[in-house]
Amino acid sequence: MKKVLIALVSVLVLVGCAKTDYSKLEKELAEKATKYYEDYIEGKVIGINNHKITLEALANSEVDIANFEEEKCDKASYALIVLTLNDKGEAEGEPKVETHLTCGDYQSKNE
Repeated sequence: MKKVLIALVSVLVLVGCAKTDYSKLEKELAEKATKYYEDYIEGKVIGINNHKITLEALANSEVDIANFEEEKCDKASYALIVLTLNDKGEAEGEPKVETHLTCGDYQSKNE
């Protein structure tokens, strides 16, 4: 009986450890998309308040997306950079970042 219990606990620990922490991938996507926005878009595009940055765009810009590929994330997954614009169409304040990640059965839960 004791051996069965130990075996069950071992299996639960192994299965639990194998689960992907998608919140880390969500955070990584937000960070990489924000950097991409700062490097390639910020100050160059005026009058547009939403910028969609896909995993594919990051990969094309030679950004490392290996963690997303490992988890079989769809390259159409994206981060949406949402800006508040002033009367001149220029960004004001800090951008908001929404992640829209699809990896296998997982999808971001945005509200």
